Amino acid sequence: MANKKKKVNGINYDTTHFTMIQMPRDKLFGIGGSDATKIVEGKWKELWEIKTGQKPYENLDDVLAVQMGIWTEDMNRLWFSKLTGKKILVPDIILSKEVRFAYASLDGITNDGCVFEAKHCSPFTIKNVTDKYYPQIQHYLMVTRFDKAYLSVFIGNSGHKIFEIQRDDKFIFKLLYGEAFFWNYVEQGIEPPDYVDFDEFINQALSKLKTTSLPIVLKKGKDKNEWLPKPSWISKSIH
Repeated sequence: MANKKKKVNGINYDTTHFTMIQMPRDKLFGIGGSDATKIVEGKWKELWEIKTGQKPYENLDDVLAVQMGIWTEDMNRLWFSKLTGKKILVPDIILSKEVRFAYASLDGITNDGCVFEAKHCSPFTIKNVTDKYYPQIQHYLMVTRFDKAYLSVFIGNSGHKIFEIQRDDKFIFKLLYGEAFFWNYVEQGIEPPDYVDFDEFINQALSKLKTTSLPIVLKKGKDKNEWLPKPSWISKSIH
């Protein structure tokens, strides 16, 4: 696949693997970054109920930590740029060209072609912040195929830290396998288990997988698996 460079407001980035659209976030249908976190956390039934319209998204208007993160997002971008000298583009919704159900709602794209993600946490949770947001960020790196993400974190009201997170294709392959499996539950209207141990499920599945194809759950009334087309960036060296 040939590289496709785009320049917006002086920022160059590669759109080979994705396209951008203007769409309200509540109209999106697919798997985004926060959904990837729920899949890894094993909250499959809870997410399935939301994606199938049986349960509304949680209203976070009165959750202080969430609202502080939202309202400090612009400040986070400004502070990151002040410290690093990097410019940030706030993109539209990003859709993967190769994984039909995957999208990303990024806090920014930097002028060195990286994902920018802004967070706000307490001094007590900063030590686990990269682990907490790892699935979300790797999902974004899967959709964009960028090499790196900057996680810019305000710590309470007196600290700030920048973490650089490299794209992890071995984890991404496992994540994509889990997302594909989950998404077929949504499309086929098949209720998943209340809880799925992600690591156990993936390790068992991949131990039986002899190729880099991504099998999806059985369809209703079918006795054989459907197969997801293999993205061009998946190679046999990934697992």
